[in-house]
Amino acid sequence: MKKRIMFVMMVMLCLPFFCSADKYLPKVYVETLKGERMDIREVLKDSVPVIITFWSTTCKPCMQELDALTEVYEQWEQEFGVKVVAVSVDDNRMASKVKAIVAGRGWPFLIVLDKNQDLKRGMNVNSIPHLFLVNDEGEIVYTHTGYTPGSELEVYEKLKEIFRPKPRLYQGKEKETQEKKVK
Repeated sequence: MKKRIMFVMMVMLCLPFFCSADKYLPKVYVETLKGERMDIREVLKDSVPVIITFWSTTCKPCMQELDALTEVYEQWEQEFGVKVVAVSVDDNRMASKVKAIVAGRGWPFLIVLDKNQDLKRGMNVNSIPHLFLVNDEGEIVYTHTGYTPGSELEVYEKLKEIFRPKPRLYQGKEKETQEKKVK
């Protein structure tokens, strides 16, 4: 009985160490569409929030999610400075289709290939689409699996909750409109 209690106590003491390993972006290399190898943590160098979403060329909900993110990306980029990284988990055979799909859909964010699924394993992704919100220190602060229309609104609410919008500089017509309101 004492051994069992001791074992349970040891597991409970060690559990936070095992759980915390999944809270940060791992050091894993992926491939850019240009064929260059990069450490996924390089996306943190600009000190802005990063959305990392896993997708595949054969996953319709993934395509819908990325199309929806495309529609809001410019606004989110201006408001929070956010970056989006779309990680294709297609194998070598299917990865050849990624460039054509990206070009055809006009996705404006960084697309990387995880052909061996090392990043997918490193982030414990079991199904796609799977979206992560990562702060500028590499800490995973939000995760969402699956996609239904409107899921991007939930991500936006998390962005507002966790990150402050960037100060907005009024230029051109916006500045004139503000000055007219003041007068």
